[in-house]
Amino acid sequence: MPSGKFYFSKAVKAFQQNKLPLAKKYLERANQLEPDDPTIICQLAIVLAEMGDYETANDLLYYILNRIDPDMTECYYFLANNYAYLGKYKEALYHVRTYLYFDPEGEYAEEAQELEEILTMEIGGEEDFLANAGSGEDFWEEFELIELQDEANHLLKEGKIGEAIRLFREIIEKYPRFWPAYNNLALAYFYIGKTDEAEELLEQVLQENPGNLHALCNAAIFSLHEGKPADELASALEKIYPISDDHRFKLGTTLAMLGRHEPAYRWLKSIVKKGYEVDSYLYYWLAYAAHSIGFEEEARHYWETFVRLHPEKKGREPWKTGNFPSPFSGFPRTD
Repeated sequence: MPSGKFYFSKAVKAFQQNKLPLAKKYLERANQLEPDDPTIICQLAIVLAEMGDYETANDLLYYILNRIDPDMTECYYFLANNYAYLGKYKEALYHVRTYLYFDPEGEYAEEAQELEEILTMEIGGEEDFLANAGSGEDFWEEFELIELQDEANHLLKEGKIGEAIRLFREIIEKYPRFWPAYNNLALAYFYIGKTDEAEELLEQVLQENPGNLHALCNAAIFSLHEGKPADELASALEKIYPISDDHRFKLGTTLAMLGRHEPAYRWLKSIVKKGYEVDSYLYYWLAYAAHSIGFEEEARHYWETFVRLHPEKKGREPWKTGNFPSPFSGFPRTD
């Protein structure tokens, strides 16, 4: 029987020939045979990033650092690159500086220094706390926060809802004004049926941070799934003009779920035009929104792009099947 190393070598050859789906297939098989080999997992993350699936790639890189080999410092460099492609420059800067801190003479040191310069120029003076990032306690507090949040999100995707909830609570206790943790904790509560707790958290966020986009979107999604009227919330969301790509993705996907296809298409298309790929499901929802407003050719194009990233979805266009991914589809079911 072929070993994991056999499939890994075939994957490397396929990758060098730019046959990314084939490389991914071989690496997944290698990972099945040798699930704790960090080199195989890291190479799979690289291939996924090349295919535009940056979020899954990051999950794998964090898995290596948190579960298998915390000394595999190149993972920080790859994380920095992925966050840069996602337009998340603050996270990218943290990770590239972490890589340079732990491995200043490492294999990717020169590329990391160039990336650091680019990110510093890109961010500019927009956030004062970044001025001394990488040298003081503020940097490490912010870095710890990002690490905790990403670990909690990874636990959600693994279906370890209880562990994720405990970690989100820990984040909130330590950083009581870090609203993303409240929003994600609300999603986790809603997913396991604790709707009252979920809604209370969103109310708290919106009371203390009025206009918080993720809280507004989550409130609309909760109403939709509970069969409550969501038209008022949907109309309010249509009036919002988000700046960041993360917010445009959240708003666009939420509006698509709510049946507001024209604004959903507009916001999701704006991300593609800028060249950012927030999440592979961007193409799913953009295809659906485009089809819903009569842009058939565009819908087919974006669906084909989505299927290249998720071959198992071939032939399952939402406008044909009537089945849509849940907003909680990132959380594997545990029942």
